[in-house]
Amino acid sequence: MTKKTRRTFSKSLKSIACLTIALGTLTPVQLMAKTTDQISSEFTTILSTGLFYSSGQSDTINSSDSTTKSVPLMISVKNGRLSFGLSTAYLSVKTDTFKADGMGDTTLSIAYDIMESPWLTVKLKEKLATGDKTEGLSTGKNDTSVQLDYFYPLQNNTSVFATIGHKFVGKVTGSAMQDTQYASIGMGYLYPNKINIGLSLDYRQSTFKDLDDQTGASVFVSKALNNTNTLSAFGGYDRSETTSAGVTLTTKF
Repeated sequence: MTKKTRRTFSKSLKSIACLTIALGTLTPVQLMAKTTDQISSEFTTILSTGLFYSSGQSDTINSSDSTTKSVPLMISVKNGRLSFGLSTAYLSVKTDTFKADGMGDTTLSIAYDIMESPWLTVKLKEKLATGDKTEGLSTGKNDTSVQLDYFYPLQNNTSVFATIGHKFVGKVTGSAMQDTQYASIGMGYLYPNKINIGLSLDYRQSTFKDLDDQTGASVFVSKALNNTNTLSAFGGYDRSETTSAGVTLTTKF
């Protein structure tokens, strides 16, 4: 796999993953494939947005029946081995007892490439409780996550990726909340026409002790529209009967 091909392949995976995680909702996708851009002193900026849907359990409110629609926004800057990210989303949350709309929490991240080919990256994320707690758009507490991302090209058009992480959850008084673990492993395939398809098996421990952990699968497809823009879509389902889907548009500057 050439460096240019690896960059196209992994960029599509990463755009789906980052936006999914930025939602702070119940999407089980954890596709954190490593961006394989060649190390250089030049800055690279990536801007992503899209439309996401999730129906099932919520990590924000202690509910096993919620529907969330979201328009996320993520910007990341990479320079050499170091990268920074900022993400947030406009949320529309509906349960049997309430409906709320507004901006959700904000996540800041910093990542460092420990090694290349295969790529191993360590990432630190801080979720800031900028969403409205009274409206059910946030827990009102900050969370801190530490994770490792792995990406390895098996051959010219096939790659594997994996993520493992731990989240230190900001506990709300009176709620049975807990620190959580999450993990994902998957494989992607790149066609000659630059269409990527893939499958991920995902696990996320529930923030609330009385809700089910989420173990499921996600599928994705993406297409490079030109040298700067990539369109992606994904869908997922897990054993807590949570369904998720979304589309993203990623632009590289």
